[in-house]
Amino acid sequence: MQALGVLVVDRHPVIRYALSSLLDTRVAWTAEAATSDEAWNAVRQCWPGVVVLELELEGTTSGADLCQRVKAMENAPRVVVFTGDASPGAVVTAISAGADSFLHKSVGSAELADAVVRTHLGQRMWILGKSERDHIDVRSVTPDGLPAITRREEQVLSLVLRRYTNEEIAGELSLAPQTIKNQVSSALRKLGVSGRRELFRKYSSQAGVTTGARG
Repeated sequence: MQALGVLVVDRHPVIRYALSSLLDTRVAWTAEAATSDEAWNAVRQCWPGVVVLELELEGTTSGADLCQRVKAMENAPRVVVFTGDASPGAVVTAISAGADSFLHKSVGSAELADAVVRTHLGQRMWILGKSERDHIDVRSVTPDGLPAITRREEQVLSLVLRRYTNEEIAGELSLAPQTIKNQVSSALRKLGVSGRRELFRKYSSQAGVTTGARG
């Protein structure tokens, strides 16, 4: 297997330095980029095995657009979204952009390095952190082309992503179970998956990592 190189993309120099220093002990080489434009040039010049990027980037395109652009390449690198935003909107954006893994910035250093290596090997790591009750307007960050997600579907999706059952969601939102079933089906359809099983198979950790605490 070709030696693993990692491109770290983040607008904050301290974060880039910290990630590069951490990963440098686990991979063959690391490179850094501060903007989406620098990152795109670096991907084409260095051809890293994994790109670790923040969704919020300065430059011509956003982090999500950069991710989508990278994943459209032939023999595309793996992409790990590394962000401080684990809201449903951020998760939907990463999924829609084709990210291979999603790591919240609360993840530990050893866990992060391990997740990058595992992602390179084809596993999907989905670590959402602890902010499981956060709700934002998914519609405001949903990429063009994805059917609009309603406010209610946003609330339902945020609980689906935390692995609540339909019955638990119904109790949480004080709605009828059949209503929740319909809302879940609609939200998953708009994400392009057939059901919960496919959602978690595609986007949940395959290494026993939880997707956030419940309580």
